[in-house]
Order: sequence, then C-alpha cells, then structure tokens
Amino acid sequence: MAIVALCRQAGAAIEEIARSQMATQLKADDSPVTAADIAAHTCLAEGLARLGGQSWPVLSEESASVPWLTRSQWSTYWLIDPLDGTKEYIRGSDEYSVNVALIHRHRPVLGVVEKPRSQEVWLGRPDEGAWYQAAPDAGWAPIRVAAEQPTRVVVSRFHRGARTQHLIDAIPGARVMTLGSSLKCCLIADGRADLYPRFGPTSEWDTAAAQAVLEGAGGALVDSHDWAPLRYNAKASLLNPGFVACARLDGAWREAWKASRTGSATR
Repeated sequence: MAIVALCRQAGAAIEEIARSQMATQLKADDSPVTAADIAAHTCLAEGLARLGGQSWPVLSEESASVPWLTRSQWSTYWLIDPLDGTKEYIRGSDEYSVNVALIHRHRPVLGVVEKPRSQEVWLGRPDEGAWYQAAPDAGWAPIRVAAEQPTRVVVSRFHRGARTQHLIDAIPGARVMTLGSSLKCCLIADGRADLYPRFGPTSEWDTAAAQAVLEGAGGALVDSHDWAPLRYNAKASLLNPGFVACARLDGAWREAWKASRTGSATR
C-alpha cells in the first residue's frame, strides 16, 4: 500500500538522523522540534502530493499556519504529524510515531501509525477494519479491541496530571501503563490496553490517524463532554477538547470520568 510505504520512508528519515547531531529548537508554544521532524514532514508532504495523482491539501504539525478561511473550504485533506512524540525521541526512547490520516467531511476515513524504530504499522479504516504489520516483509493481521477487567489504563509519561490520577483512582483495580505518542491508542486497538484519558490540550494531528485505527478495530475516541467522536477541521482552532480513547463506551468509565471532573479541584 503506497501510503504505508510513504510512512515507512518518513520513519527511515527519522532514524537516519543521529541524536548526537540532532539540533533541537522550540516552537512558539515551547514544544520542541528537531531536524527529524522536518525531514519526516518533507518526506510526507512531497510524497502525498504525488500519491495516486490526488491533489488533496496537506495539513501538518510543521506547516499548521494555514488560515481558517482557506481550511474551511476543504472537504478532503491529509492531516499528518511527521513525528508524534518528539520528547520521547529526544530522550532516546522508541515511543514515537509517524501519523498520517485522510480526513473527509470532518472525519478520519483512513489512518496509518508507523513506529520508526521497530517499523511496526497500524492501519485503520473506520468502516472496514484495522490491521497490524510487524515488519515490512510480514503479513497483515486484523486487530480488534479486547476490553478486560481490571481495566488497563494507558497514560502519557509527560502529561499525567492530578485529574488523570483521580480518574485512575475511581476505576477499581486499574492497571496503569505509560507510553508515548499515538501508540497508546494503538495498544487499545490491538487489545493490549482498554482506556486512554486525556484532559490536557492536544492538536488535531495528534489524534486523527490513531482515531481511524481505533474505530476500525471497534473502539472509540470521543469528546469527553458529549461522548461524540472527535471531528476535524470543523472550527478555527486546531486544538482538541479533552477526550477518551477506549475499547468500548462503558458506563462505568463514564461515571469514573464524571467523578474525576468533580474531584479535580480538590486533588
């Protein structure tokens, strides 16, 4: 599949950049950007422009200054995060990913998440299914969520606040794992985790590809306020609301989420 091959090329570009030589800068929001981010962005942007002869626009974390007046006219476009988990990459972890999603009418209809260090790939189409490939020469295996008890909660290493801890405390026997980038959603999609709560701000490119994978596997990624699937390019801001990624929209998790909201001010 051409889109998977392109994601692997971007991942290879990331891996080629030696960390000892990696220059890191801060963007306007104080988040880090490296030469690897830029190399992967260039690879994806140029490749998507040629892919299948399509002329769909590309919106990337590294080129996100497209005016809302322009973006609001898009019905179909590529939404990419060339290197999701830059902080993990900088610290020498392998918990970062290349994320590419195709958005149509505010919904992700295709998503690819590639883990550059291991070359693993998760692919999802919400209306068709989700698949996992362990290596470039391996076959594709269908994946499916598998909710278990006690609940396996996966959280960010860098964004685990008091409210997240309150939610964990509200889930009896919760088992907690830490992981970087969109790989948290991929763990839920392939049955190795159940729940990923995120209270702090994220951007649309952080979630779109993983949402397509998770929905294709039978899970959900929903706005924590109205429990509807996240929508993309539906407003001027590119920030997501708080959300829940989960194997199923379980009532007990909703109650725990409500408890975390009412208790967040005291923890």
